[in-house]
Amino acid sequence: MNVLIVDNSTLFHEILKDVFSGSDMAPIICQTAEQAMEKLKSSPIDFFCLSMFLEDAKGIELAQSIRALSRYKHTPIILLTSEGSNAVYMDALSSGVTEVFHKKDVQQLVNFIQRFTSQQQPLSGHILYVEDTASQRQFVTEVFLKRGLTVDAFASAEEAWESYLQHDYDLVITDVILEGGMTGMALTNRIRRLDDEKGDTPILATTGFDDISRRIELFYLGVSDYVIKPLIEEELIARVRNLINGKHFYMEAVMQRQRAESANTAKSEFVAHMSHELRTPLNAILGFSQLLMSDPSLPLVESQQQDMNEITQAGKHLLSLIDDILDLSKVEAGELSFNIKEVTLNKIITDAISQISPFAKEHAIEIKPHSIPGNLSVIIDPVRLQQVVLNLLSNAIKYNQKQGSVSLLYKVLDNGFIRIGVKDTGIGLSEEQQAQLFVPFNRVGQSANIEGTGLGLVICRRLIEGMGGEIDLKSKKGHGTTFWIDLPVK
Repeated sequence: MNVLIVDNSTLFHEILKDVFSGSDMAPIICQTAEQAMEKLKSSPIDFFCLSMFLEDAKGIELAQSIRALSRYKHTPIILLTSEGSNAVYMDALSSGVTEVFHKKDVQQLVNFIQRFTSQQQPLSGHILYVEDTASQRQFVTEVFLKRGLTVDAFASAEEAWESYLQHDYDLVITDVILEGGMTGMALTNRIRRLDDEKGDTPILATTGFDDISRRIELFYLGVSDYVIKPLIEEELIARVRNLINGKHFYMEAVMQRQRAESANTAKSEFVAHMSHELRTPLNAILGFSQLLMSDPSLPLVESQQQDMNEITQAGKHLLSLIDDILDLSKVEAGELSFNIKEVTLNKIITDAISQISPFAKEHAIEIKPHSIPGNLSVIIDPVRLQQVVLNLLSNAIKYNQKQGSVSLLYKVLDNGFIRIGVKDTGIGLSEEQQAQLFVPFNRVGQSANIEGTGLGLVICRRLIEGMGGEIDLKSKKGHGTTFWIDLPVK
């Protein structure tokens, strides 16, 4: 493609040459408006860069002269100026200039040129074109073929429909009014009624009607875009390019999603299988460890007893990790079922506190008495809710300060939910740590001496959301953390 640069600065010539060197646009340089107009007689131009002030004319005047030539009615014209006034900008646009750039904004000009260049690249795609006027059908087909497109052109919607069912198309272009028993809108309606990907193919309507109600009606009937007759080649190609690119991006996104879902399913199945396989030998290790520690006929010396305790603790930690991974894989694979029913919240909280109390005592953490009413009910899976509460209580104990405390809070919300909170007196979390809190295997930089898998909160969120609730937290460095859960009442 040829770009005509009209400017009398040798330095700026070199700058623009460098700008265009990275594209397929060949610069042609003139210093005056007269030279530029003479050059147009011998060289076709695809892009203009005009300086505001020339020796024999203003850039705006030259733009007007270029626009007066029918061949260059729609060719991009860039005006380069050192002035930044709004008046200059408005005069330039009204004279046919496409855009105005300050001479120092070279990078912005580069970006504009790169986008323009990409819009001029050959197209690829398969088009179904329906037009009952032979001359129009032939003209548009030639335009598409010249741009690199494959075209199946038909005079009737009936023929087009049969071809559509047999082939895959990237775009359908149809006249609204067609001779025969089927109109372009009837063809559009048939396509949109298909329940597979063929029903989503973009449709560009061509029409001689240019009133608001007709335009709105076209979109209601299912067209993706429309163009008014008589067709302007540049406008038609721009709309076709956008629709085909949109179709390609959509199909790529669908394929990426399918690949991701397939990979995720395979991963979940593998993890679930391996988790089951690992549990069997691990349970054997824990079983034999307990037998060795409790066998009165072969008592262990103190050092052996300590070693066996280490083995047992490590085995239990590994078993906990496997259980968490198994739970997460089931949730991600959609295989985890819930037994949703109305349950008393106070009982679940009380049972969870009872189970966690020895752990709290071991860490010298006080669990303060709660005031949740005994008649307060929620609609939830009680087993899964207790699992979540136990996890939050465990974290509140492990990451608390010495001689700290944990409080259970509740609040009845106006939106039909009940909020319960687990509040600790720990060191709190920074905003950066909070942002990473629900990422699998991320323990937000907490002490390596504290056992954990980095999966507990991830599982908690998946479980609560799977039961129609919500989980989040409020924390500040040095002021502790409160995790809260919103549970549906009905």
